Amino acid sequence: MIKYLLIAEMNLFGQIPMIATGEAMDSILKSEESELELTGPEEYVNAKPFFTNFKINQPILHGMLENKSAGKVFTDNKTNPSFMLVCSPAGYVFLGGEPSQASLVKIASYLKTLPYVSLVSPLDWKFKDFFVRVGFSAVDRIQFQRRAATSSLDSWKNKLPNQYPITRINQENFPQCNWQSFILSCYGERDRFFSNGVGFCLTDQGRIVSESYGLIAADKAEIGVVTDPSYYGQNLGTCICAIMLEYCYEHNIE
Repeated sequence: MIKYLLIAEMNLFGQIPMIATGEAMDSILKSEESELELTGPEEYVNAKPFFTNFKINQPILHGMLENKSAGKVFTDNKTNPSFMLVCSPAGYVFLGGEPSQASLVKIASYLKTLPYVSLVSPLDWKFKDFFVRVGFSAVDRIQFQRRAATSSLDSWKNKLPNQYPITRINQENFPQCNWQSFILSCYGERDRFFSNGVGFCLTDQGRIVSESYGLIAADKAEIGVVTDPSYYGQNLGTCICAIMLEYCYEHNIE
């Protein structure tokens, strides 16, 4: 097994429809005064200072801020913002800065309109209790960081059965991929993914059975993997991840 440094994180998952939080809070969250200011892509750079020390899911966050992937950025005041809310269509949400209580209510109100929310934050986040109080659930997560050595990658690559050829995901085979819809939700369109991300897959007689993706931004990659359940138990996910990690090492991507 390839071992990496583990970095703890916390995700807050929004509940739809709105669950009971008390009549007073429900009334506030449903208020028509809960609009946020939507910024334009040319203004996304203004959000970066709000996430200087943010170490979790960085490629997803910076992919949006660098306009390499799909997303929206909201604030309270474009001229003098106190916070930045960065939202991916894939459900990832990042909140940086010092929002007031009124702004927190507006943020929670907006997030509750989304079908799925994963509000990424540190374990000791000061606003955790507020979001739990208004109906979100805290779930501890683990993030992996690559090791400096690459020796173990070869051992996993050598374990790959010969009947599963390695293919780079391209425009032709992408429609067959299990994660096509998820990747499109991250990037908005396939051309943007192929310009700013990378993927590899294993095939069995032309059928894609395992996939690994690198969502790349800020010289870092967020790596995801999915394997057809009927092919579980063969370490295919680990093997295709080794291929992705090798690509990252060769291109100086963390």
